[in-house]
Amino acid sequence: MRKLSPTKAISHALNSVWTFRHVGARIAFPWLPVLLLCAIAELYFAPPDVATELAADQLPSIPPVQVVTFIVSLIATSSMAVSWQRFILRDEIGRGLRIDGNVLRYALFTILLIMAAVLPTALLLAFTLLAPSVAILAVPGIVLIGGIVTRLSIRFPAISLGDRSFGFGDAWKASAGNFWQCLGVFLLSWTITLGGLFVLLLVGGGINQLSPTLGDLVMTVGVILMQLFYALFNASVFTSLYGFFVERREF
Repeated sequence: MRKLSPTKAISHALNSVWTFRHVGARIAFPWLPVLLLCAIAELYFAPPDVATELAADQLPSIPPVQVVTFIVSLIATSSMAVSWQRFILRDEIGRGLRIDGNVLRYALFTILLIMAAVLPTALLLAFTLLAPSVAILAVPGIVLIGGIVTRLSIRFPAISLGDRSFGFGDAWKASAGNFWQCLGVFLLSWTITLGGLFVLLLVGGGINQLSPTLGDLVMTVGVILMQLFYALFNASVFTSLYGFFVERREF
């Protein structure tokens, strides 16, 4: 049974993004104006209502524009992931804004996997509210869910390649005996994600002290660029796991 090295998997994913950054830019940048329009639409049509958010007797509502921008953003990240994974695994370089059956299936199963992670997480958090004495179990429980989702995510490169015979069950079997290693991959990838957000908030907050308008602009553009990067990075992580477990590649 092959044993995964979490640090090698993450290093391989980061190295792929850096080595082929010119291809990544070619794949990601056409979506930049689309994501920028989504950000502008949310700011203009659905600005945050602090009074409503702070009201204890009101449940937060989701404006329709946020539903639309979420769907568009999901299709955008799915499109980038499919193009990137087909390039890494098959040396195929796509052109333009890719929207095909593989992209739509990628987006659909992304929603399903998000729901599979969110529902038990919500139940766990609700249980800790009812029984605060076991709240200490919430964090390790959420982390374990992350490890499960990481193993199931091995399916996504197969979706990008158009392989409909490889399901979540196959992804689970392929990574058998590597739960803790996949959990390590999850923790390392989220450390990188949160680190990037922290730097962006630090820089954006500093600029905001000098000019609120410029600070908002920097934050908006920065979030979009991070979204482009992490779409490729996360796709690279899934590709590294798929290559190691399914195609028996070495890092």
